[in-house]
Amino acid sequence: MFISVKDAPSYITEEFCDALDVFYMCENLGCLPFAGGWAQQPEWITQALSVLKVERWKADEEERKAKQQEEEDRRKYVG
Repeated sequence: MFISVKDAPSYITEEFCDALDVFYMCENLGCLPFAGGWAQQPEWITQALSVLKVERWKADEEERKAKQQEEEDRRKYVG
């Protein structure tokens, strides 16, 4: 899903920022915010982490493909 710059403010809510904070905390610390496994986390956290992990994966995949295309283009011009 693509969000235009003019529509971005409607997506950057306090709830989104809270979810992003939890996501980065979990990524940086390598653990969930509450003791126990996924089943012991509040529902909003499991949903937010799941969505943000997928979005991060998509962004990483797009970046990987762009780098791969750059490398292929560079080889075409060198060879």
